[in-house]
Amino acid sequence: MDDYTLFLKKEFSFVPYAENFDLARRSTIGAGGTAKLAFFPDSVESLIRLVDGLKNCGVKFAVLGNLSNVLPADGSSEVVYILTQNVKGVETGNKFFAYAGTSSTAFLRVCEEAGKSGGEFLAGIPCTIGGAAFMNAGVSGSYLSEIVESVLYYLDGEVRSLPVAECGYSYKNSRFMRENGVILGVTFRLVDSDKENILKARGYYLEKRKHLPKGKSMGCVFKNPENLIAGQLIENAGLKKMRVGGAVVSSEHANFIINENRASSKEIKSLIALIKNAVYTQYKVRLEEEIRYLD
Repeated sequence: MDDYTLFLKKEFSFVPYAENFDLARRSTIGAGGTAKLAFFPDSVESLIRLVDGLKNCGVKFAVLGNLSNVLPADGSSEVVYILTQNVKGVETGNKFFAYAGTSSTAFLRVCEEAGKSGGEFLAGIPCTIGGAAFMNAGVSGSYLSEIVESVLYYLDGEVRSLPVAECGYSYKNSRFMRENGVILGVTFRLVDSDKENILKARGYYLEKRKHLPKGKSMGCVFKNPENLIAGQLIENAGLKKMRVGGAVVSSEHANFIINENRASSKEIKSLIALIKNAVYTQYKVRLEEEIRYLD
């Protein structure tokens, strides 16, 4: 154990931690190396204290939810990982508020119990509310921004409640992706409904997800270019089943890369680069990743 790790463990002893955190085991793509240290704050207060402390120490860190739309780097990372999985819960009083680490499954369960509809499109997406708010997650033309009232946000020593109009939302994009702040939770605009209709709507989206590729993946790798479909471009370019090492373009949905055989992040990144180059060469369209690369 090096002095760096010892110092951080002592300095932030108020937060549970894990050493040599296995990113491949935790990420949905099943790739990546290890983080020397990962912290698991269990409240907004400890999350803020940790973020402030790491900034003051000049330590590089990343705040993450479910590691479902990210590609961690191979090898041993000096980056400190903060996972929000324990900063969770849903408040259903005057406002319908979910903390950042709340899973989509837990969120939808509370919606059902409270008779609130609008978020059913999140069914089956392996995300946290904070991660969904960060990237404006969505499927089938429905996006989180459509049901957000405000985002509780910590930036530069200040906690603010940002109305949705100030979140900079667009297709798979937000201000949060360009700033160095931390999403603490989201207040939602939902509509009253009965359990039968809520379950019916949720079932609709779950049924659609049955047709997605099975296996370890990051979900869709690329954003859809304007008026085009990324998966269709990749398929038309003849790239289904293209492989680099253990990483392969899905034969079912070309915008998915599947980790079939312990692929490294380097192999996955190489495959992504090949796809981008092939699509540009054939169609003069530059594909843009919706996944996030981690150091």
